[in-house]
Amino acid sequence: MFDYNMILIDGSVDVDSDSAASFASPTSTTRAAATGAAVIDLGTGGTPAGGLSVVLIIPALTTSTDYLIATLQASDAVAFGSDVHVLTTFDVASATTGRILASECGSILVVIRRFATKERYVRMTITPTKGTGDGSFSYLKAYLSPWAFNAL
Repeated sequence: MFDYNMILIDGSVDVDSDSAASFASPTSTTRAAATGAAVIDLGTGGTPAGGLSVVLIIPALTTSTDYLIATLQASDAVAFGSDVHVLTTFDVASATTGRILASECGSILVVIRRFATKERYVRMTITPTKGTGDGSFSYLKAYLSPWAFNAL
């Protein structure tokens, strides 16, 4: 479907609040079996001048007050360390800036953000929080694409 070298989170692990501690932000270009996440090496100079799109896909969920905080970060160090820049956050409604509510995922949710950076490495950080539901955001995926768009 997509170049495996562009997949930030591969959807192989259920993302839920009970295992949130195991979803530590990736610090290696080697994919972590516990999270399905990896740091992506964009190469020297970062993205092309026109940038890239990052696509977050969340399967349909049961309506609840659970929420997910997801950010895209960049750094010139693969382990990130102290020099980390937030490139974008993910949300659906302006009232919940920086958060995706489970109630917004009644069907498959696709959130696309465009970004450009001169840093070499990017990663996704995700933090699921339990509300009135089970705290699960299922097997979500995130990947980079030169030209992503929502189908009409």
